[in-house]
Amino acid sequence: MAFPLPCSRAATALAGAAILVVATPARSQTSEPPPASAGVVAYPASYYEEMRVTSAREMIERTPGFVLDKGDSSRGTGGGGNVLIDGERPASKSQSIDSVLSRIPLGSVERIEVIRGGAPGIDMQGQGVVANVVRKGGTSSDQALHLFSKTYANGFAGGFVRGELSWRAPGFSAEAQVSGRRDLGTDSGDGALRRVGPTDAVIEAGDFDARIRDQSVTANAASEYKRDGSLLRMNASAERQSIKRREIGALTTSAGAAFSETTRIGERDQEYEIGGDYERKLTDALTLRLLALARTERTTIQASSAGRTRRQASSERSVAYESIFRASLRRAFAWGELEAGGEGALNTLDARSALSVDGAPVALPSANVEVKEDRGELFTTASLRPAPGLSVEAGLRYESSTIRQTGGASQSKTLSFAKPRASAAWTVGATQIRARVEREVGQLNFEDFAANSAFEDDTVNAGNVDLEPETSWLFEGAIERRFWGTGAAVLTVNHAEVDDVVDLIPIAGRFDAPGNIGSGSRGSATLNVSFPTDRLGLSAGVVRLTGTWRRSEVSDPVTGENRRISGERPFEAQLEISRSLPAWRSTVGFEAGYGFESTVYRINEIRRIEEDPLYKLYWDWVPRPDVLMRFQFENFTARKRTRDRTVFSGPRSAGVVAFREQRTTRLPVIVTARARLLF
Repeated sequence: MAFPLPCSRAATALAGAAILVVATPARSQTSEPPPASAGVVAYPASYYEEMRVTSAREMIERTPGFVLDKGDSSRGTGGGGNVLIDGERPASKSQSIDSVLSRIPLGSVERIEVIRGGAPGIDMQGQGVVANVVRKGGTSSDQALHLFSKTYANGFAGGFVRGELSWRAPGFSAEAQVSGRRDLGTDSGDGALRRVGPTDAVIEAGDFDARIRDQSVTANAASEYKRDGSLLRMNASAERQSIKRREIGALTTSAGAAFSETTRIGERDQEYEIGGDYERKLTDALTLRLLALARTERTTIQASSAGRTRRQASSERSVAYESIFRASLRRAFAWGELEAGGEGALNTLDARSALSVDGAPVALPSANVEVKEDRGELFTTASLRPAPGLSVEAGLRYESSTIRQTGGASQSKTLSFAKPRASAAWTVGATQIRARVEREVGQLNFEDFAANSAFEDDTVNAGNVDLEPETSWLFEGAIERRFWGTGAAVLTVNHAEVDDVVDLIPIAGRFDAPGNIGSGSRGSATLNVSFPTDRLGLSAGVVRLTGTWRRSEVSDPVTGENRRISGERPFEAQLEISRSLPAWRSTVGFEAGYGFESTVYRINEIRRIEEDPLYKLYWDWVPRPDVLMRFQFENFTARKRTRDRTVFSGPRSAGVVAFREQRTTRLPVIVTARARLLF
């Protein structure tokens, strides 16, 4: 658990097409639409109908030139991603944006607006592009049942069932969703394990099998009430999750002796949240908004492992609470908008952990800790429109928090940061150029203050009470070009100069722990392209491609050499090609994920994980208007996952290799079938 926990009607609807317009993005009905002055790409609901989509989530995934950012679980309300609903971010933190969007059926959506670079009445929160789901007015009611089966080649049968209810009337709306899920973890599969010595002589080798079963039950609901210039929204959610991991290695030593290695881990998580926000139009130009929420999360982990030479057992328990209150005033002027406000939060974490080896307890630094944080933030943001096609946003946030810790080490510290931000967007015809500079402050994961074990990775991490948040100056530029009616290409490049990089450091001479390792840098380049294939000779087809290149540099705390920041993925890419077949009431498609690689550096180990590409073929079929079917053939190449470990005798700086280990697994081939029934 990570703590750092409508619009201008100029968007003319053309069947199966989207139009680049100058429009005002949709706001809740409590706000008067400001003057049309910001470039918005509007995609009417008719654009998505031939794609056989069923919900706002699927519409967002198929919106040209837009890449979904689900946000993070950082403390406070600033990590809500890049999707709005009727001009506002969802007030919930526990519910993912996927869950919120999946509750909104296609029939309730009027259009999707892609807001580029900023617009009147929209809090971009540092995002260069946001998508706004504009819902229809009037009265409507939708009920849906989703049935999904997922059959693996190894015989495991998973799937989910989900029921949805949506009701809207003038001035009031309500949505609810209940679901249950059973599946395998993506690192499940059969394979091999091999350990060799410094001279590559085989020490141990054999078969390996990993099976991770993941089950969960989720319920969430939201309501909205509008009257006389006021808007009240409420939400609640609950989730219970159980994860059972079993790993077995059937190995043989170089001398021919057979033995087994077994790891078993059981994890249970419970998360509950209730919250709401209130918006009131005080005058024609002044709007008040209040937000409050409270959430709690409980986690219990029991783990054991047994091998040829030792047995280990561990237990972990944590309880976390977060409560937030936020208030802001937004004032419209002829030159733009000004917003100011404050946020207060209380966060707590109570974590307990224990480890034993061969029955003997092992003392872990910060095994039992209690962390409490009182945090306050003041903020102001100004949005300016100095010239046609040009928008500028500038803001300043000042955050101060006091963190008190008791347990393995008792201490208190106060952290304060000023976080300025400025962005600009210039639109000329079908081209837009965006720029942003911002001081970012990373959020501490309070669980890093407590010790934890991960037998599946053969690691034990100590807690670090002296952990500080990363700070960085981020510089970002983007260029976007619209073409071929619904085609879009966006290139985004950024660079950050980072202080207090968070990575792994030595603690107590024998444990790794999250810690600060000095200054560094990181950057990325992302290319997102989406275009129709009609001009290439394939009618009713769409190609979507996203690729991200990443780089970073930091000084290794053990060797002093420059390297990447641990866990960074240098390159990731996704490709989707789809084609609508109206005569067959169908859509067929192909998806490919490039895979990834990442490297983690510990005191006495270098660990590299690599996953091969994963491919999918799917067929969406609508036999009648109230039934949608999807049949999918997934992972037909049985994707391989490889974990390479180089373990040293002592610190890596000494360069003395103890052994090397390679573990490979192949995820089974998957066949899925899904049905969505409307009532």
